[in-house]
Amino acid sequence: MKKRFRLLFFTMLALILVLSACSGSEESSNGSSSKDSESDAKEDEVVEIKYFNWDSDQSKIEQIIANFEKDNPNIKVKSEVLIPGGSAVDNMMRMDVLMSAGEQVDVVSIPNVDQAVLRAANGMFEPLDEYFEKDGIKIKEDYKISASYDGKVYSLPHLTNYWYVLLNKDHLDAAGLPVPDFGWTWDDFKEYAIKLAKGEGKDKTYGAYFHTWGEYANPMLFSEKSHPYMIDEATPIFDDKSFDYWFQLRRDLEEAGAVKSFSDVIGAELNYRTEFFNEEASMLMTASWTVADVGNVEKYPHEFKTAFAPVPRMSENSPLGSTNIAGEFSAIAKNSKNKEASYKFLRYLTAEGSQIRGLSSWNEADGEQTIKDLVAGQEDYYDLDSLNNTLFSEEVKGAYDSDIAISYGNELKKDVLEAGFTKFMLDGISVDDAKKWMVEEANKIIENNK
Repeated sequence: MKKRFRLLFFTMLALILVLSACSGSEESSNGSSSKDSESDAKEDEVVEIKYFNWDSDQSKIEQIIANFEKDNPNIKVKSEVLIPGGSAVDNMMRMDVLMSAGEQVDVVSIPNVDQAVLRAANGMFEPLDEYFEKDGIKIKEDYKISASYDGKVYSLPHLTNYWYVLLNKDHLDAAGLPVPDFGWTWDDFKEYAIKLAKGEGKDKTYGAYFHTWGEYANPMLFSEKSHPYMIDEATPIFDDKSFDYWFQLRRDLEEAGAVKSFSDVIGAELNYRTEFFNEEASMLMTASWTVADVGNVEKYPHEFKTAFAPVPRMSENSPLGSTNIAGEFSAIAKNSKNKEASYKFLRYLTAEGSQIRGLSSWNEADGEQTIKDLVAGQEDYYDLDSLNNTLFSEEVKGAYDSDIAISYGNELKKDVLEAGFTKFMLDGISVDDAKKWMVEEANKIIENNK
């Protein structure tokens, strides 16, 4: 299956390169580039660009476009939905096919930094540094996160996700436990989970729920390390001491009956949202895309109030307030014939316009107002003090450093981190054996991608 996927990917990549070469030949024969053509275009010429995304609810996209077109009457933006409700993998594959087939693609959405860097490395996106320099923009001062490859920025975030812990406030009160604040550790989390677990059989409430993604296989990689998979661009991180700590903690929590077994989570294909809102679990580490879910009692019926806490740290020596700040990104297609117009839209989409969509990575955004808008009318379901503190305290800082950029991050996440944790939990191997296996597999991937 992997060989077939790689064959499909590289076939599409080859087609992209051919199309790029043909486009370059046409520009040369005409004696001008697309940028030159735009520069020479009449000021009153109307340009249409296409923005590919996967938002099933297009109301916010329509508002963003309307606001942008009002200030930029010579640029018309058409929203093109890839696969409404489709998975990130399906949406990216459709986008790759469209781009390789020569369809007009100007601005595109990408679900995470790994997917953004992969496509930047494959020459699919326009580097943005020259545009920033022209506008006097300093990315690390203007945005909390960005996606870089080989020293150049290729994507900007249109939506930012802060990882945190959801807690059933009613369960906390019944157990006499305060809402945790910055500085609590995973040992503290373990104590909470054990104290919150109650009942037996079908009436069992677990102290916490852990899902199957790599973020749950070792949260410290994402919240305390500058890169979740690499020490530098040549050395994998999978022999880090945090694995000894986290893997053993996960096994201890299962043995204590404080969390559902990993085999049950995989076998039942559980939904992490319903595990929390159905009161199957009292705590859930997740991210700020769930803020609106707390108040959506029609979709997730519940009566309890939800509190929020920062992601715990490994120990008291770990950085205070360091967390996993991730995001969804947007980029300009390398073969777009409307790059200047696309850049103007990209900037609005990821700056002022990003506040319409949700929490923003743009440093001038008013995050507290965004939260007010998201919870309006449903405030009784939120512990708003803990929510605002968790998201907007001065202690909050992202761990990720975009200076370490590799194109095969998704392989390391799926085929090494998640696979290694699965071997540890299901095969009963030791932490040392799991780490050794992960390092060996990671080095194979690194070697294959040289």
